[in-house]
Amino acid sequence: MRFIARLLNALDTLVRNELFRVILLIVFIINIAAIFVYVFEHVGNPSQFNSLTDAIWWALVTMTTVGYGDKVPLTEGGRLIAAIVMVSGIILISIFTATVSSVLVARKIREGRGLTEITWKNHILICGWNLNTEQILATFNLYAHKKKPQLVLVNEMPADRIEGLCDEFDRLNVAYVHGDFTKETTLKLANVRHATAVIILPDDSEGMHTPSDDRTLMASLTVKSIEPKVKVYAHILDRENIGHLKRSKADEVIVSDEHIGFMLANHILFPGAPQVVRELLSTGRGHDIHRVPVPQEFVGKTFEEYSSYCKKNNDWIVIGFVSEEESVRMSDILSHDYTAIDAFIEKQFKQAGIKVEERSGMRVNVNPPLDYRIEKSDYAIVIGSVEGSPEV
Repeated sequence: MRFIARLLNALDTLVRNELFRVILLIVFIINIAAIFVYVFEHVGNPSQFNSLTDAIWWALVTMTTVGYGDKVPLTEGGRLIAAIVMVSGIILISIFTATVSSVLVARKIREGRGLTEITWKNHILICGWNLNTEQILATFNLYAHKKKPQLVLVNEMPADRIEGLCDEFDRLNVAYVHGDFTKETTLKLANVRHATAVIILPDDSEGMHTPSDDRTLMASLTVKSIEPKVKVYAHILDRENIGHLKRSKADEVIVSDEHIGFMLANHILFPGAPQVVRELLSTGRGHDIHRVPVPQEFVGKTFEEYSSYCKKNNDWIVIGFVSEEESVRMSDILSHDYTAIDAFIEKQFKQAGIKVEERSGMRVNVNPPLDYRIEKSDYAIVIGSVEGSPEV
């Protein structure tokens, strides 16, 4: 009964569709005209209409105004039917063309306004909008060498602003979903279930929202409730909210102005060092920081050998290695509300030297000894240009 109810509902929806009704009417007229012409012409003009198939072919050619002329009705009844088919063909084909055009235009308008459901897979969601959004897009655009990344912007910005971005970053496939990114319906419209990663920004959509970490936290909780496996990278304003974001299972938390103190102090303590850091963080200058796979033939060899190879062949400076590994997350151990008992447990773990991380389990090995043996899971962190490199 449930299947029959769904089938009837689907049929009702189909019948209500204007395009379907036009197609149904065209098919109906073609078949009725073919039957009458065959009846009139089969006796008086058998050389032209030997079968009903010939009559259907003639009706189709006439209805679409193609008019091959290979089949011609000669009887008065046949010609009357032909006149009706010609007139109705002009009207119905015009309606059909207009209906198809309106459907395509409506779909394009919905896409431009961010109201169309995203069907992509393995795409990246960028939730929220602030001054960093265009820089994020520019970075993705700069390193999109081999294929266009699929990025979905989820915010409440005006549609014309988003259209301008799509034209500006020609290496990217950019789609737009308009709505509140903290809502489950909006995230499902962006197909978060099949996304690779989600970037959540403090939202400042043309002043419609005051940027706050509350919306970032809500979005992280909603994303993880829909699809726990998707990677969430959250940008927050107040470092005191790091614990809350970690409880929401965010994979990485980036804090605004996190390194301001370091930069200011080092301008005095080690002049020049902050300028080098700033230069390395500036993209597109040929000496950026990248993660690259280590060729299979260097697995088991030393850091010194691989470093020498990279400098000689790619003009890269290898500064270390990273690898993803499973680690215990503090949020899996501690309670939902961070209490004094939780703080004590965390302190005891650290004093015991037990590795308990809140991040994604990324093992970092900066400036390893020259005799360090490269492991199969290692990725190299290099300084230099990777565009066009066979290793990337």
